[in-house]
Amino acid sequence: MLVRRVSLISVFLLTLGGVVALANPNPWTTPQIAQSFEGKQPQPRQRVKLSQELNLTQEQRQQLQAIHQQYKGEIKQQLRELRQAKQELGGLMASTATVREIRLKYGEVEDLQQQLGELRFESTLAMREVMTTEQRSRFSQLMQQRQENVRGRQAHRRGLEH
Repeated sequence: MLVRRVSLISVFLLTLGGVVALANPNPWTTPQIAQSFEGKQPQPRQRVKLSQELNLTQEQRQQLQAIHQQYKGEIKQQLRELRQAKQELGGLMASTATVREIRLKYGEVEDLQQQLGELRFESTLAMREVMTTEQRSRFSQLMQQRQENVRGRQAHRRGLEH
């Protein structure tokens, strides 16, 4: 029972607590679910803490897991295609490819990024519908705190590199 509960909480947190775009202060419009589809997972304590802080019910955790499963395959595929297109673009930049070929590949990368963003947005909207108004508000606060923490760590790293 504990393993099942932890796995449900894990899926939820992976879905909600992934990478947050630094340039966007609104956590509801960021690609925060990306890490869960790329295999990077938060620590177990973080997962439990977020679930507790949001006071999720068992039904909510199950609904969030179902949403995660619904979008997981499609987002993974989109990420693979985007990664491949970016590698190809890098190869074209280093080669003797024409400007036209490079622009075409860049357009493909842009299209794939747009499609991925739309998938992430749709999954976030679906997750949002599962949460209460209070949970949405608390989640937004937590994501903003995470953004600030990430910015601080990155600024610290940049300071160490120079």
